[in-house]
Parts: sequence; C-alpha cells; structure tokens
Amino acid sequence: ASQHLVVVNHKAQKLPQVVRGGSEGGAHDGLFDRVLCDVPCSGDGTLRKDFKVWDKWTPLFGLRIHRLQEQIAMRGLSLLRVGGVMAYSTCSFNPIEDEAVVASLLRRTRGAVELVDASAMLPDLKRGPGFTAWKVIDEALREFATFEDSQKSSVPKRRRALFLPSMWPPTKKELKKMPLERCLRLYP
Repeated sequence: ASQHLVVVNHKAQKLPQVVRGGSEGGAHDGLFDRVLCDVPCSGDGTLRKDFKVWDKWTPLFGLRIHRLQEQIAMRGLSLLRVGGVMAYSTCSFNPIEDEAVVASLLRRTRGAVELVDASAMLPDLKRGPGFTAWKVIDEALREFATFEDSQKSSVPKRRRALFLPSMWPPTKKELKKMPLERCLRLYP
C-alpha cells in the first residue's frame, strides 16, 4: 500500500473530488502530480490479436465513445496539479479516439495545457508521429468533410446526434498551436 497512489473503480468522468488531509477544510483540485487516463475505446488496435473484434467492428464505435473519452480526459486534467503530467491512452488506431480528443483538450483548456514532446524520454520506443489530419466517416464509409456536412437533413437524425465538432481535425491555424505530431502512435 502507498499513500501516494490511488487506484479506483468508478465512472472516471465523474470521479469524486478527493480531499487532501492536513489542511483546514481540505484541498480539492490539483491533487495529483501524475494522471493516467487509459480510457475505454473501440479496441480496433487489438485486431491483430483478437480476431473477434473484426466481426463486430464498425466506424460507429469511435463516434459513440468520443464524448466519454473527452469527459474522462477533462476530469483527469481537473485533478492534475499545475506542472503535473497526464498521459492519455487508448488501444485504438482511430484518430477520432486519439488525436481528436487531444486536440479537443487543447482547445478547451486555451493554453493552460501543453502537449509535450516525450520522444527524448523514450528514445528506443518504436512509434510513429501523431496524425494532424484524418477523415470522419460513418458506418457506410461516407466521408463528412465538416461537422456541418454531418448535420444535413440527408443524414438520419439519430446518426447526426453521434457527430461532435471536436471529431474533425484542427484547422491549419489551430495546428500552429497544437503540435499533434507529438502524440505517440505505438504499433504492435
């Protein structure tokens, strides 16, 4: 047991405030130096070793779980001390579950969070750079160039509800402030 580690089994996006003892009334936010957000995902990164995933996989998985991934990551950031480090991870290759979530965090925190270059920390790790562009598609492999395209009346109402503006790649202007290539893409 360690007083410096917390492992929980709780809805991560609704993780309760943890109160540090020893101070009058307790201290709330910024409790942790390190946060690991290993979020639920579509699991498409496990296709190589779990062939059952092939039978069930659809692009909708990433669309359906994106919002939850954002919520968990934002909650993780809210529990992080200033100057702390958070790692966000999935076992998905889908950029809507990966770089799109990271881009969303960077947008929402307006400069309060930095995407650091970890390559020097792990020089021998085989990896690829994060994506800076990707396509948003539905289960019929129809591409939607913009969020607005996904909301047109020709798209079924139930399907429109799955799409969020944060699923699309950042603009060229945004990319100047979002070094998404610093995301690490680990391959099996």
